Amino acid sequence: MIMEHVSQIGIAVLTVWSLFSLAHKQYRMGFILGLLSEPFWLYSTYTGALWGMFIVVVCTTGSNVYGLLNHGKKNIIKG
Repeated sequence: MIMEHVSQIGIAVLTVWSLFSLAHKQYRMGFILGLLSEPFWLYSTYTGALWGMFIVVVCTTGSNVYGLLNHGKKNIIKG
């Protein structure tokens, strides 16, 4: 019961913060926060047997990794 609550809080806080960061063109932070939210998403969708959402979450994880790799390099080069 406690893990479900922690998971829902993690999803809400980290995902919303990630989306706001991306909207404000803070790409590196947005993708990092998105990756931090993924374990909560994976846990919730797996334990809830929400297989369609689970597949979307796995794809989103890949997208966050790809975005972080691309925008992380740009931030390092720009300083």
